[in-house]
Amino acid sequence: MSSKEAVAWFLSFVSALVLIIVIFLTVIEYRSFDLEFFTKEYTKLNNAQVIGISKQELMQTTEELLAYIKGERDDLDIQAKIKGQERQVFNQKEIEHMADVRMLYFASHKVRNIGFAFFLCLLFGVRLLTGKQYLHYWARGYLIGGGLMIGLLIFLAFVISRNFLWFWDRFHLLIFTNDLWMLNPETDILIQMVPEQFFFDLVVSILVLFSGAIMGLGVIAVLIQRRKNKERFNF
Repeated sequence: MSSKEAVAWFLSFVSALVLIIVIFLTVIEYRSFDLEFFTKEYTKLNNAQVIGISKQELMQTTEELLAYIKGERDDLDIQAKIKGQERQVFNQKEIEHMADVRMLYFASHKVRNIGFAFFLCLLFGVRLLTGKQYLHYWARGYLIGGGLMIGLLIFLAFVISRNFLWFWDRFHLLIFTNDLWMLNPETDILIQMVPEQFFFDLVVSILVLFSGAIMGLGVIAVLIQRRKNKERFNF
């Protein structure tokens, strides 16, 4: 193998990993802002009755909360009738925590966009090194990277199935530098809107969608490889 080929294989592998991260962040963003998912979960968990709010106001509050996270509104000054009393929905601790979540979303969105641009640059580098064979190189690199990711997802699914709360706590300890995320389900509306079961269903849904996307691209990569092999032996 020449040094040029070695570099091409390396760039293909790295580009596959970058693309996988971009897909993961895209799936997280898509599902986390999917109002149909919220509606289904609210019905399943009976959140409106637990909170003491109408279903209409619950969905309106959710839409405004998601708009805040995406930067489409400046604050969380949201009023609603809860248990028969018109009041501020979120307390100061919840508001401060959501400010952290908002910054996390901005960072994730930026990383995703930069990552996609980086992926295109890497793919272009493979194209320069290998010419028309670049898809073959990329497909092989993707199959290696995708295989590693599927292995990681299987391990993650095992951990979540054994103890989701342990996984969820470790996730928060990793990405947040404070304890504002530790809310009281007896008094804090935010955690009543999205309790542990909601997040379990959300994480499972994200992993299923992500796995499907990874395997779908894997099928495409296999087809590219098979086409290349067919051309090689077609005299």
